[in-house]
Amino acid sequence: MGVPENINWLKENREGARIFRFISREGGASLRELREVTHGTDWWPVKAYVKSLIDRGLIEAADDTYRLTKDGQKVYESLMAIGYLEQV
Repeated sequence: MGVPENINWLKENREGARIFRFISREGGASLRELREVTHGTDWWPVKAYVKSLIDRGLIEAADDTYRLTKDGQKVYESLMAIGYLEQV
């Protein structure tokens, strides 16, 4: 999927965008940190969003943390340019 498709997907998935933003800004995050960011009490929604981000090629697992891929970095830079991540 290209950058425009991923941007539109993130705009439609606010929790996914929140997780993506946190990973982008922190340079990586554990599943526990992501659960805290979403203020969720259940792991399953967080795991589902993480899986979706991995399936879309935006993040990857690395040593018990998740970090941006090269495609994820391109999407992040595009979203920062239009100021969308500041709104999430």
